[in-house]
Amino acid sequence: MNSEQHRLLTQVGKGTPMGDFMRGYWHPVALSSQVEADGAPLLTWLLGERLVVFRDTEGKVGVLDDHCLHRGVSLSFGRNEECGLRCIYHGWKFAVDGRVMETPNHDNAVYRERKRAKAYPVEERSGLIWTYIGPADRQPPLRRFDFDRVPDDHRTLFRANSKANYLALWEGGVDSSHVGMLHTNDARPSWGAARRGEEVESSAWDSLAPTYEVVDTDYGYRYVAFRGIPGRDDARHARAVPVMLPNMRIIPGHLAFAIAIIEVPMNDQETATYQIAYTRDEPVDRDWMRAFLGFNGPRYDEKSCEVTMSWPHDMGQNRAAMATTSWSGFDAIEFEDVAMAMSLNDREWDRGEENLVAADIAVMRLRQMLLTAVKKHQDGSPPQASDIQDISHALSYDRVVLDSEDWKAL
Repeated sequence: MNSEQHRLLTQVGKGTPMGDFMRGYWHPVALSSQVEADGAPLLTWLLGERLVVFRDTEGKVGVLDDHCLHRGVSLSFGRNEECGLRCIYHGWKFAVDGRVMETPNHDNAVYRERKRAKAYPVEERSGLIWTYIGPADRQPPLRRFDFDRVPDDHRTLFRANSKANYLALWEGGVDSSHVGMLHTNDARPSWGAARRGEEVESSAWDSLAPTYEVVDTDYGYRYVAFRGIPGRDDARHARAVPVMLPNMRIIPGHLAFAIAIIEVPMNDQETATYQIAYTRDEPVDRDWMRAFLGFNGPRYDEKSCEVTMSWPHDMGQNRAAMATTSWSGFDAIEFEDVAMAMSLNDREWDRGEENLVAADIAVMRLRQMLLTAVKKHQDGSPPQASDIQDISHALSYDRVVLDSEDWKAL
């Protein structure tokens, strides 16, 4: 991928090829837990546009342009009360659908009826607030995913805002070969055991060069990463991952556990990563999940959802720990991934300088998929898979696959 192609895929503002393509889909804009009835409004960004999200007195959610219709100041400062959001500057008040309820400094009902704040469609499902900011005449259906099928207590959600481009995070998410290396502390216990002078039975994760197979699908593509299993020549360890346009993947855990991850571009330099951890057979332990991802540490604020890492001087890497207990020096999986993505923020580095290998095939396919989809959209086709209302058939798994079995059929 050259620098021109990289800019095409990473610039998401209005009027850019990728920005216009992304606007053809619904996107999460907040966790349901981030907005309470008559509570503080949430200031956020989506594809370079500044938005305010609020829940009114009756529990209805509104997503509005954050600039007040009157003078453009932020509605996120506003008073959320009596079924509307009131700007504190001059008191103009707006309903969740953008209707102008009051204009105290211009008490003219006819004027109010003619005006309307920019409000976007809203759907709330499975703990996520979704919105659509594309052309009104091309609004697609809200899609249904595997995590929508489980009971509420079988699912827990986190949002992490980081100063990294969505593509760098997404590429890392489809790259299976980094897991056994970057995430050594969690994936490869043999490393830590060796440093302590202990013996741990070797596992498939000690194989650091997985082989891949990739197939295209209606929603994007899916791939499997195979690793050899010590002592077996009739089977392999397999991790199958569906990758869905425009910005999603499902990472498998053990047995019926999975994490759906959506990399939502707030702008060209910041991403809101939504992680939906769910199981099909038992309730999810939120505290365990929080600790596993590292969201229980000092570099994550669960209220603001901010990851407090700043490239390059405040990343939180513990070099002393690297000598004894930590492979990467970072606290947990989330911060390892964010650190790698943030270090790629230099937009001037020529992506043509990369030296890609066979283990990068899922990353290459991701880029090819996006470049092809954007080109088709520029040529007049609707965004790929945006009209597929139900994608709950896209599943992930982590399991042993016999050589006689077809991983695709599983």
